[in-house]
Amino acid sequence: MKSVFMTVWLKEMTDALRDKRSLMAAMSYAFFGPIMMAVAFMMVIKDAVSERDVYVHIDGAQYAPALVDFLGDRRIFAGDEENTAREIYLEIPENYEENMESAKPIYITVRSDYSERSDGSYRSRLESALREYNNTIASHRLTLRGISADVISPIRIDKQDTATKEARAAMILGTVMVFVLMAIFFSGMNVAIDGSAGERERNSLEFLLAQPVGTHWLVMAKAAAAGTFALFGAVLSILLIPLVFLFVPLEKLGIDFSMSWIDQAGMILVLIPLAAFASILQLFVSFRAKSFKEAQTYISLVMFIPVAVIFAVEFTRFEHPALEILPVTSQHRVLLATIGGQDVNWLMVLGGAGITLAVTAALVAVVTKMLRSEKVVFGL
Repeated sequence: MKSVFMTVWLKEMTDALRDKRSLMAAMSYAFFGPIMMAVAFMMVIKDAVSERDVYVHIDGAQYAPALVDFLGDRRIFAGDEENTAREIYLEIPENYEENMESAKPIYITVRSDYSERSDGSYRSRLESALREYNNTIASHRLTLRGISADVISPIRIDKQDTATKEARAAMILGTVMVFVLMAIFFSGMNVAIDGSAGERERNSLEFLLAQPVGTHWLVMAKAAAAGTFALFGAVLSILLIPLVFLFVPLEKLGIDFSMSWIDQAGMILVLIPLAAFASILQLFVSFRAKSFKEAQTYISLVMFIPVAVIFAVEFTRFEHPALEILPVTSQHRVLLATIGGQDVNWLMVLGGAGITLAVTAALVAVVTKMLRSEKVVFGL
């Protein structure tokens, strides 16, 4: 029976390799995640390490020259013809100097559309500079009255970050691991659709099922072919990540990112059960569809469910013991632990792999039973 499985698998792989679209899909999804995230990190690092000049509208600058100079030292300037001001308005009242001399409150207005995210960082810089200037004036007033400025700040917070560079890498690069999992679900998708709904439309599925071969062997071979492409996409992503991020100056964010070949090999082994699960799930959805186009639509929708789960867990930081053993989330946890330099609970890894393979086996049985129905075989 092994020879039967290998024969069908080789047949499916040959058909898939003839289809350049399938190969390009596996390659594109593998390249998409690492390169896109590398570009995004380069932009973030550029903004983080180099403060840009901020130009705002300053009304009443003549009433508070010292404040305007203070803002200029923080690279916040009034807009002019050469430098267009952002939609942020700083309004200084006419009684500024009078209230300053009499130690009365001065009401300065910062007016802007706070729903506009593009100006959010610039508003924060302006408001932070105003708070700093306010604290400076308060300290000077207390000092002139013979009172130590420490009176108004009895508690000083000393932040000590105990996170390792690897832990920072896991926190920042966790999104990259999401794209590795996405590569599994998308790289083998075309192969799964072509081997199910595609063969049915070409009238070759009926001929294949008529051969003296167990239906379950056919299903497993088709799933293995799609899973091979899925795993191939994940392997490409894993191999590309350290190469692509060599050109990203992560050290400027205090991140020391490295991935040894042992780490990469461990990740690939962990992803093998997930590749099998993704491929049989796609076959199940494809055989449920009535046509090739319908299968493409259904799979595209279904594939976003695990992706949405991954993103939800990643960005909400949701914690639950079940996440250690469930398909998709268990593999995601292992990837994060690996890039974070944390100890991997191999008992949980085996548990997650076992449950993933158990669900895969159940889907194989379901698809095998489906192919015994004429409605499924002929798409009725």
